[in-house]
Amino acid sequence: MVALVGRSGAGKSTLAHLLLGLYLPTSGHVRYDGAELGELDLRAVRSQLGVVLQDASFFNASLRENITLSDPDLDMDRVVEAAKLAHIHDDIMAMPMQYDTPLTDRGLSMSGGQRQRLALARALVRRPAILLLDEATSALDATTEAHVQQALASLKCTRVVIAHRLSTVRNADTILVMEAGQVVEVGRHQELLERQGTYASLVNAQREERTQATG
Repeated sequence: MVALVGRSGAGKSTLAHLLLGLYLPTSGHVRYDGAELGELDLRAVRSQLGVVLQDASFFNASLRENITLSDPDLDMDRVVEAAKLAHIHDDIMAMPMQYDTPLTDRGLSMSGGQRQRLALARALVRRPAILLLDEATSALDATTEAHVQQALASLKCTRVVIAHRLSTVRNADTILVMEAGQVVEVGRHQELLERQGTYASLVNAQREERTQATG
């Protein structure tokens, strides 16, 4: 897992859009397996990506149709598999029509955590080679988030995670710390803490926030 962290406005989401080909770099390169993104078929690249952005959009269709949006012909086993990985299956089974339950309000009647897990199921149903998560678990409680993180860790795909809660990226293979649109630190959690730089400052600030909130 590769984690992108930094203060609000540091450029994390902009970098995510660059990876998706939604923005073009004014300098530098975006490469997949050594190939320039600009020279690849963007539709083919995006078909290999599972993406969950901060504010997921849903449609006035059934829960199943919202999950299989990219491929309506996916069988039910794939849908259930993805929903279980995202820990939304039990919530869906408790609804009146289960996977056929319609979202008549584009999902606004669901809790923030349910919406995030439904969006995650939609990304996972494609069995992506790369999973890009932009604050994708920010609305989950600590217990549910831990279950989801454990499920994601079992996947055989590259994960790129943009996170505000630094506790969620402690086990990342690589952490990229961004500031003012630049990557200023690279390393693992403990290594970055020992440097006493930007990452350590972010971790200490969040610890103080939690202490004040519980004090």
